[in-house]
Formats: sequence, structure tokens, C-alpha cells
Amino acid sequence: MKRIAIISDIHGNIEALNAVLKHIKDQKCDQIFCTGDLVGYGPRPNEVIETIRSLRIPTIMGNYDEAVGFLLPACGCYNSDANAKKYAANSLKWSITHTTQKNREFLRGLPEQLEIEVGDKKMLLIHATSDSISEYVYENDTERLMDLLDYVSQDIYVYGHTHFPYSVTLPGRNKTIINAGSVGRPKNGDARATYIVLGVEDGSVSGVIHKVSYDVAKVIKEIEESGLDNYFAEFLKNGGAHVKDCKCSGEDTTYSISPKCT
Repeated sequence: MKRIAIISDIHGNIEALNAVLKHIKDQKCDQIFCTGDLVGYGPRPNEVIETIRSLRIPTIMGNYDEAVGFLLPACGCYNSDANAKKYAANSLKWSITHTTQKNREFLRGLPEQLEIEVGDKKMLLIHATSDSISEYVYENDTERLMDLLDYVSQDIYVYGHTHFPYSVTLPGRNKTIINAGSVGRPKNGDARATYIVLGVEDGSVSGVIHKVSYDVAKVIKEIEESGLDNYFAEFLKNGGAHVKDCKCSGEDTTYSISPKCT
């Protein structure tokens, strides 16, 4: 069986990344891929980038990587109220200021998508969708997912951005859609770091959602002392200010395409 670890949305959280990398080592994976957003919200953007670089983990450009790398005025996320806009501005300005020129250059060079072969399957990795680097598509957005698959020739569609992990094959489509959730800023009501191990064997695709504990309190303290808004510390502690869709229970959730949630 080919085993591939998919990580995503680390967001400057080196403690979470280190814990996940240690956990991945125990899973005996053939390779690790990252679907982007190395920076933003978290206090250690340079350490995250340098770890990804040193391990040569193939990484897709996320919307935050693009915004910090190219010194954009906004990260591309939709913000519906004044407070959200204030938090977003604080995070982006801080991240640009505290990411070195060399690391911003690295972010600018990340690819928008990547196609690889996993066993007898072809896999497409992208941060969000081919239409937009910052489009939110959730597991229950069935119509939009069906539309996306009409333009995808690969067998497995892997993306991030939403921070909600899942894997599913839609009715009538022999294609798997995977979102690895978030290593550094989960939104599913669970503060633990999340990633997925993808398995391909004899034409079948399966996955395991792993939830990894790490020193959240340490990161919260760093955020509070960094100049980032304390909102990001509270968000991290609660595993996301707003919970969308379902929450999967258990330490690890193993499923063959369709996870069961409670």
C-alpha cells in the first residue's frame, strides 16, 4: 500500500507542525505533501517555512502564502463584519513584517497546484479550487463539489483552506475528495492538530484522520506576547470560534472514503 501524509494550513504554528511531523514518522508514510498556508495567525512563520524547506516537503501556495509573499493588502478571505476585518488586517500586517525576505521569496515560488501518481491513482493537490485560491468549499457543498469534479481528470482531489478534515466519494463519481483540515488552526471545535494519511492499494482509496495533541498553551502565550491580536489565542484554545458541519469523534477516525460523524 502507498501511504501519503497530507498536511495543510499550518499558519505559523511550529509547535503543532513539529508534533504532527513526529506523529507522521510513526505512520511510516512514503511521502508528505502540504496544501498550503504556512503563515498567518500564528507567531512562528519563519520556523514553519524553514522546517518545510529543510524537509523538502512539496507544498502548494495558499492564499496567505500569496498575500505574505507578494505583500498584498488582503489575504483574500471574505470577512463579513468590522471585527473580522480588523483581525485579518492585524494578522496579515504582522505576518508580513515578521517573515524574512528570504522566506517571502520562498512563498512566492510555491506552485498553485501539483499532480502526482500514488500507486495506480493520479492525485491533484491545490489549496482551494482552480477558480480561486481563497474559495471555501465544504463537505456539504455537494453541488459545487460535483461542478469542480467535472473539470478534474485526476482520481483524487486534495485541498485545504476550510480547516475541516474529511474524505468522500460523491454519488456517481469514481473520484475521491480529501481535505486534511488544519495543522495549526483547526476550526472543528477540537484544538488538536489535524492531518490525513491517504492509503492507495489495488485500486481502492482509504484515509485516516489523525488528531495530534501539542502544547497549545505555549503557542497561546507566544501569540499574546507577539503583537498579534489576542483573538487568535482564544480561537486556537477553542479549536475555532465557529463550528461548521460535523465533528468527528475519537483520537483517529478511520474510514474507507466516507467518515462517520457523531
